[in-house]
Amino acid sequence: MRRKHFFALVVPLFVCVLGWVPDARCEGKTKIAVFDLNDAGVGAEVTSLLTGRVCTRLSELGIFDVISNEDVKNILILKQKNMLLGCRNESCFVDIGDVLGVVYLVTGQVGKVGEKYVIGLQRIDVKASKVVRRIDRQFEGSVERLLAEVANASYKVVEDVLEAQSGKVLLSVSEEGADISVDDKIVGASPMKQLSLPAGPRDIRVSKKGFVDWTRTIQVEPNGAQMLEVTMIPSAEFISAYEDRAKNMRMWAWITLGAFVALEAGAIGLRTYTFLEYDPIEDDYANGNYRGMTASEFWQKYHDDMDLAEVLDYTALGLGIAGVGLGVLSLYFFLEGDDPDRYEKFRGFEGGEGPAVSIMPTEGGGSLALRFDF
Repeated sequence: MRRKHFFALVVPLFVCVLGWVPDARCEGKTKIAVFDLNDAGVGAEVTSLLTGRVCTRLSELGIFDVISNEDVKNILILKQKNMLLGCRNESCFVDIGDVLGVVYLVTGQVGKVGEKYVIGLQRIDVKASKVVRRIDRQFEGSVERLLAEVANASYKVVEDVLEAQSGKVLLSVSEEGADISVDDKIVGASPMKQLSLPAGPRDIRVSKKGFVDWTRTIQVEPNGAQMLEVTMIPSAEFISAYEDRAKNMRMWAWITLGAFVALEAGAIGLRTYTFLEYDPIEDDYANGNYRGMTASEFWQKYHDDMDLAEVLDYTALGLGIAGVGLGVLSLYFFLEGDDPDRYEKFRGFEGGEGPAVSIMPTEGGGSLALRFDF
């Protein structure tokens, strides 16, 4: 036991200092050891390849400091050779994990029964001295699919660890109603609240009809937070259709605004005219000022003017009401209509060729050609 504790203290420090296998205390990552998968019918060469795939997949997640079985052998071969050889039971793996100072161990086997491949991975918690997660997969297919399935199983065997260290991701998308997918699964539409995603690499896709899909692989930091600005690029067809609709809406907004101004100007003009020309007549008649005539004579002389004034007043009122209606309609068109120049910066996004200079040899000399695109 004294020798075991000695290695438990010395080996991780020795490894960390020499830089053979980064220790969790060096980088703050969870230290995990991957042992060679047992060959149960697929061949030693394939099994070795699959073991390497497990190590690579776990390393890609970004939160693990991965030690392969080969690393373990290189480190401890002189002192613990007997422990490593033939180690197949859980307690044996736990002893090695304790010596190495790792948090988890990953072991398993890959076999073939008839035409069906069988994958079995397990993750051992060294401190708890027990298997905390098992993944079993059975399928028929090629060796290429076997590689993919082993990579997927490698993720699944630590999925709970990744979820426990989830990070926050906030997407600021330039377009509303865009589908947001994480690892090929739709999780919502923009705008949406922040996402809580398991730590590790995640494939983000934002898509909307008429726009180029926005894709990016991000590294979700354990218990961290990050914000992504997503600018959706519209297709040329979308821009053309959008601008046609927006320009029509904006055209009607200006037409109704012009009609509003014209009607209100007409109403004001008519009312001003009647105010100057006919209101004094009506005021005199109402106040008994008959301008040196009797009431009957005054009425006989001016009643046509007063009748016309009444018609003009009602006409001005009608024009004013109609103008207000068109003004409201114009306001609606301006507020609800889209800005025709919204996607102007994307127009011709592919762009033409820039200015070019070419020199062509000719007999007795050469020619210089300049080309510009406008």
